[in-house]
Amino acid sequence: MKSKILVVDDEKLIRVSLEDKLTKEGYAVTSLSTPTEGLKSLQSSNFDAVITDVRLPKMDGIEFLREIKKLSPDTVVIIMTAYGSIENAVTAMKEGAYDYVTKPFSLEELIIKLRKALIHKDTIAENILLKQQVLNQYGYDNVIGKSEAMKRVFEIINTVASRDTTILIQGESGTGKELTAGAIHYNSNRHDGPFIKLSCAALNKEILESELFGHEKGSFTGAIKTRRGRFELADGGSIFLDDIDDVPLEMQVKLLRVLQEREFERVGGEETISINVRVICATKKDLKKLVQDGKFREDLYYRLNVVAIHLPPLRERKEDITLLVKYFIKKYATRQNVPIHSISQVALNVLLLYTWPGNIRELENVIEHAVAFCTSNEIIPENLPGNLTGGELPTSVFPVELSKVDSINLQETLTDVEERLLLWAFQKTNGNQVRMAEILQIPRTTLQNKLVKFNITKTNIVATEQS
Repeated sequence: MKSKILVVDDEKLIRVSLEDKLTKEGYAVTSLSTPTEGLKSLQSSNFDAVITDVRLPKMDGIEFLREIKKLSPDTVVIIMTAYGSIENAVTAMKEGAYDYVTKPFSLEELIIKLRKALIHKDTIAENILLKQQVLNQYGYDNVIGKSEAMKRVFEIINTVASRDTTILIQGESGTGKELTAGAIHYNSNRHDGPFIKLSCAALNKEILESELFGHEKGSFTGAIKTRRGRFELADGGSIFLDDIDDVPLEMQVKLLRVLQEREFERVGGEETISINVRVICATKKDLKKLVQDGKFREDLYYRLNVVAIHLPPLRERKEDITLLVKYFIKKYATRQNVPIHSISQVALNVLLLYTWPGNIRELENVIEHAVAFCTSNEIIPENLPGNLTGGELPTSVFPVELSKVDSINLQETLTDVEERLLLWAFQKTNGNQVRMAEILQIPRTTLQNKLVKFNITKTNIVATEQS
């Protein structure tokens, strides 16, 4: 698409010359003689750039520039000015003009400045788009849940996001630790600063030290140039250290110093570098137990554990599964450009019955798979991965391995198993209550009471899907 250029100058010869030259260069050009006409044109059309004289009838170029920026802030403006009025051009630059040329000027000079201005405009637009994509990925709206456990997570994020407190996020793999860290950063007063991420998993001491703190040229074999580390790159923003439990003991003392003093030296360097960084860490292990086992420094643990956020596994927040399913259906239907907008009751019950060892990450992969195989506007069980739809009661219906626990809440366990059995029966019979009562070997009236008790009646599920 051609870039649209508006030329405003009361000298006809300049207007005609510019319009002819710019048109030959491949631009779509509109040329006008007064700023009043120019503003009317800007109100009805979008222009990528305006080239205007600083001396104009009824409205000077500086006032015209201000009005342009009010109407179309993204439009770049180049000012033309006489040699003796360069101070006007400087004023225009302060008011938001991209550049200026002094009369007399060559058309080639103006074309070069225009090209640079349009590249500058496109770069800003790309940066805004990239930032919006990041916000879409890490936005608060993407941390989804209505369960009590997630309400508590939201409360903590709301309270601490705007502060610089160090945060420790705890949770199994796939529970959304990085997403939560991003939500904290992008809802804080550091949101315009960098959000730097590093997984500490499986990195040996030398590599991790260089990744965190950078290194000087020649500090070790292969260090062919000076390199800034993640802490230095995060200056003014936040750093997210995932799998903090994998940091070697000998590295933990250096990390502790950074947390306490906000300074460090690069590997092989002598200069002390000061930083202004918010630290957010995550772990899938019990750090307190690692401290007791001598595998994690106690002083570092307490320095990290200023504010703790526990992300519950998906099996403990089943009331959030329907919300997450709807979110992922919309996400992948939009991405794959297919008209899928719902999931059948039976397919949803399959997902509710499953125990989700991979948590939200696994659920997202399942929905992406289902969207890819769905040939209608509704996901059905046949669209789900085979391991979810075998039809037999999973051995994981019982939520605990009794040989590995010392005590158990009997009532909670029985309630959980009862709900899972009801969902299993609902899935096997497609909700036929006569058949459900038969395979569960209970009276139909008892079955009906239990379906109401666990909120898995057909009417309720349909209403939930449509809400």
